[in-house]
Amino acid sequence: MQITRRQAIASVAASSVYASQATEKLLGAETPDFQLNYILASCMYGYTNVWEIIPEVAKTGAAAIDVWPRIHGSQREQIEEIGEQTFSTFLKRWKVQLGCITQYKLGPFALQEEMRLAKRLGCQLIVTGARGPRGLKGQELKLAITEFIEQMKPHVEIAEATGVTIAIENHANNLMESADSLKWFHELSPSPNLKVALAPYHLPQDASEMSMLIKDIGSSIAMFYAWQHGKGAVESISADEQRLQMPGRGDLDFEPIVNALKEIQYDGWTEIFMHPGKRGTPIQDSIQGVTYEINRSRDYLDGCLRPKEDSSATQVARSEGNTKMTENEKERQDIIRGEFNALNPQEAYVILNQGTEPPGPGGYTMTKDPGTYICRQCNAALYQSDDKFESHCGWPSFDDEIENAVTRRPDPDGRRVEIVCSNCNGHLGHVFQGEGFTQKNTRHCVNSISMRFIKKGDNLPPMIVKNKK
Repeated sequence: MQITRRQAIASVAASSVYASQATEKLLGAETPDFQLNYILASCMYGYTNVWEIIPEVAKTGAAAIDVWPRIHGSQREQIEEIGEQTFSTFLKRWKVQLGCITQYKLGPFALQEEMRLAKRLGCQLIVTGARGPRGLKGQELKLAITEFIEQMKPHVEIAEATGVTIAIENHANNLMESADSLKWFHELSPSPNLKVALAPYHLPQDASEMSMLIKDIGSSIAMFYAWQHGKGAVESISADEQRLQMPGRGDLDFEPIVNALKEIQYDGWTEIFMHPGKRGTPIQDSIQGVTYEINRSRDYLDGCLRPKEDSSATQVARSEGNTKMTENEKERQDIIRGEFNALNPQEAYVILNQGTEPPGPGGYTMTKDPGTYICRQCNAALYQSDDKFESHCGWPSFDDEIENAVTRRPDPDGRRVEIVCSNCNGHLGHVFQGEGFTQKNTRHCVNSISMRFIKKGDNLPPMIVKNKK
């Protein structure tokens, strides 16, 4: 992909003219005394353009972006393609910080130019891997960690000069593979510019042991990956099984882990993370899907920090050993402020200009799966699959809507009744009475293109309430 600075800037100019205020929740509990500092991993969106990811940072409750290179992402290479100045313009436009550059490919001994780049872009953290043999224990492990740190000293000097911290991730395929290796590294590290990126995925999935490890090495942690092993990051399993790596989906109980972070008053970055089986692919089918998948885990993690006395039925379920999200949590729809979803010309023709898509069996006309139909423009939940029926009219038909989700108004043709989304006023279709298709004697005739379908069991994306201009 080769693009010019002018093309990149033009792409952003075509998007929202207002920076997203998406982290301002309209509904929610009081802000706790301790909060996790979230950073968004660019690779969660695969090879998506970095200027399309940056506006999502605030929507995930993050303040910064972690830029990943190939094969996991391609956003680091995109900085070279569009230029540092253009990249900085994107960051300033959306009030986003470059919080981290991940560079496993370069390794710990070839980061000199990357640290200088980080300094130019105002980035203070680079994550990489260690070098050294696996499977060591005891004094043999201590000696190997000592040797690795000695090799790192000239690179740490550059880190200190550039104001960058190098964080070494624990990984099953190198020297830093165990809790003991992390403890030795913590004890022997000669500089505050040489720290740890803690990845629970690569450790035994024991929440109690992880929480004790956090307390042991707390001052050395610069990056915490909210990431569990689940069923692994292999291509041979389904996408749903791969997403068991996400907090709140797999079996690992993060409550003692994040409360250990609270106990040490951890002030480094927290990155909600997973690896798709095929590296470089987004973790969901769309940008919005990735964002709400991350928010799903963020809601879970923030819930783990809530005091027990303020708990709901969800917290009670967790105290009984259920660390996964309940069905009620999945079906709950959060509300955020921001700009509505961008529409392509076909969508805009129907939703904004009261057009009608051609009839036929395509779209959602024949869909029978259980789930919820939401507004394509603002994500508001509109219809439940239980209210859908076959009218053979060529468009999806429903005999009821979710309460207060749909507004009726006279159609400009003077004959029909138009239906629009109550939140964004986007055109949905028309409603007809007295046809006798169902006992409710009502037919909402809806354009498929006006909706998106969220299957049962998946979390609904937040409904967008537009910013006031």
